[in-house]
Amino acid sequence: MRLPLVVIVGRPNVGKSSLFNRILGRRRAIVDDQPGITRDRIYARSDWRGREFALVDTGGLLPSSQDPIISAVREQVEFAAQEADRVLFLLDWETGVTDLDESIARYLHRLKKPVIAVVNKADDEARENDPRDFPQLGFEPLIQVSAMGGRGIGELLDQAIDFPPAEKEPAAEGLRIAIVGRPNVGKSSIVNALTGKKSVVVSEIPGTTRDATDTPLRFRQQEITLVDTAGLKRRGKTKEAVEFYSQLRSARAIERADVVWVVMDATEGLVAEDQRIIADAYKAGKGLLLLMNKWDAVKKDTGTAEDWEKHLRKLLGEYRHLPILFVSALRRQRLIKALEAGIGIGQERQRRIATAQLNQALLPIIEASPPPTDRGKYIRIKYIAQLRTAPPLIGFFCNRPAGIAPSYQRFLERMIRQQFGFAGVPIRLTFRKK
Repeated sequence: MRLPLVVIVGRPNVGKSSLFNRILGRRRAIVDDQPGITRDRIYARSDWRGREFALVDTGGLLPSSQDPIISAVREQVEFAAQEADRVLFLLDWETGVTDLDESIARYLHRLKKPVIAVVNKADDEARENDPRDFPQLGFEPLIQVSAMGGRGIGELLDQAIDFPPAEKEPAAEGLRIAIVGRPNVGKSSIVNALTGKKSVVVSEIPGTTRDATDTPLRFRQQEITLVDTAGLKRRGKTKEAVEFYSQLRSARAIERADVVWVVMDATEGLVAEDQRIIADAYKAGKGLLLLMNKWDAVKKDTGTAEDWEKHLRKLLGEYRHLPILFVSALRRQRLIKALEAGIGIGQERQRRIATAQLNQALLPIIEASPPPTDRGKYIRIKYIAQLRTAPPLIGFFCNRPAGIAPSYQRFLERMIRQQFGFAGVPIRLTFRKK
């Protein structure tokens, strides 16, 4: 399902990152008094009153600046606003309406998107009751808030997510696989090699793919949709607005996928940005397959693949259980195996284990290795059930759910994987009082 997209825009130093953090309820963006500190945007999922939405924090918008960095930020904001279902136009009560605000307002009026004017720094009742000159910008509703203090945030969110009922997207046929990774790791080449034709533009120039492209594929009587996405680049290093646009589309593609192929470059190995992409897809609850592409360019002997895999699993840490394939789009090596693995991961993500099976397999293990005591009190896990699929959610019913240590939770996940598999699939655990 496509989440509604809410984008925060405004000139520098009006508190966009503070508002972003307040809405999310956690610190995510850098907050600083220096104007323009947010050089790229941050994308996150959130919810309000049971309604999920996606939120984007953008860099400060300076419409007339010729500075190359500011120009790139302006274009990024424009891309985000064009994608948005609703725009939050942030203003500053202390400064009132400035020439920059008026310039941004003219752009937003031309865009013809739903816009909420949000006046920040209305920190007390006197300010809240004084709209100053903001109504002249021509936006309704106009809501006064304090991002730092939390005033008016509830009213703002009520308005921000008041979308008309979403049109139902046509159901995707079969398995949906999003192909993600850094620029120039060979994502489009993999799609072309699988389809046997140049269905996607391939170039040596990083970032050629501007948009997410759906490629239908039939493989062994199974309908598959391959979603090729533009490269995801390190946050804070984006130089061109098209890469921001591509990153936004990539994040949206992951949301709607069943399985994510994270493509890496074997000539560079596993880098920090690859690990971030893996973490993002895993956190979203998607099935994952790691593809080390350009394997043909690596000098090898009989033990190379095994040594590489051991090294990669060490670097992956908590994600070491994810399946890895060494592939070559250029030589079409192991791409059929990647399709087979993707289908298997999709099936595992939907699998439900019977309650009797879970209890028969896990309760003896728990009895032999019980959880550590919680402040001297014994913890007894009495019953286990799978509560959900895609991804699987396993519920453990016990007398002291809050006392289950993180290390024991990791032990339980390992035991579930040993007994039932779930290869390439995130497993969620929940602990509840019986």
